[in-house]
Amino acid sequence: MHDVPAAPAPAAPDTAAAPEVPAHDRAVRLLRRSALWAGLLFLPATLLGVVLALASESGTACVMRGTCGEVPGWLYAVTPAVAGGAWLRALTVPYGAPPTRARWAALWTLIGAELLFLALVMAYFAG
Repeated sequence: MHDVPAAPAPAAPDTAAAPEVPAHDRAVRLLRRSALWAGLLFLPATLLGVVLALASESGTACVMRGTCGEVPGWLYAVTPAVAGGAWLRALTVPYGAPPTRARWAALWTLIGAELLFLALVMAYFAG
């Protein structure tokens, strides 16, 4: 009898899945991505708010006749400063560590400070 070596069996497809990403890594990425977009969209949102305010009758009167609203200047300076600090706090999550409640609070503080600043801009032009 003639021995014929058997053909090697076809290699099984690699069924090993990629390593599972821990839940806290996904949470860190979500927090960083949300904070990054919230911070980067602040300037375009402010410009859009100014354009929309100037498109209104009271906004035009504010520019043409000087009938703008009274908003304290310190409030204009404090809200972006608070937003900037909260933005840095939310973005600087250490690698490998889960995001803390304080970092999530910083994200919501950032969003709140930006919305307050936009409301101040709109109130100034509303007269």
